[in-house]
Amino acid sequence: MFESCRAHVAMTEGVHPVEKAVVEEIDEGLHLHHHLSPRRERAMFASLGFFVALALTRGITTYLHDHGAGANGGIVVDGVHIHHEAFGIVGLVLLGYAWLLLYGLEFVPKRRWFRITGLLYGVCTALILDEFALWLNLRDVYWQKQGRESVEALAIFSGFLLWAVLIWPFARAAWRYCRPR
Repeated sequence: MFESCRAHVAMTEGVHPVEKAVVEEIDEGLHLHHHLSPRRERAMFASLGFFVALALTRGITTYLHDHGAGANGGIVVDGVHIHHEAFGIVGLVLLGYAWLLLYGLEFVPKRRWFRITGLLYGVCTALILDEFALWLNLRDVYWQKQGRESVEALAIFSGFLLWAVLIWPFARAAWRYCRPR
């Protein structure tokens, strides 16, 4: 299958740079993009970053809470508790700037950078949404009843990620198959 793709692109004059880049990556070996479109691949990496960061963040905060760290556990600078949400916000700001520059570096940016930035997007989003109740209530309610709002925000966003990666492609294929012709 890939041999015919390479032969086709080699014979075509004025090959689009994206097609040329895909063929070059195919020559290097089997990659995820053989099975996923670039958008779904980025969504998959964002999902991976999100769920790993969420598990680590919830695990660490639960550990600190269970071992008596209290409301000001974790990172404290000059008596001020630095919430992990702050790292997510700074990370998302830097990531947004990196995305602006991504097309400025090369005509066709390498997919590796989109994978890395997709992963980082998931991580930053998990850090921010894990403290959704903090910015909704404007006070630290992480371990209080209102802290459940963070869990609900995480569940909603998780649903969107899973829809983008798993459900949407199947639903679209099912619609194409079932729709009247």
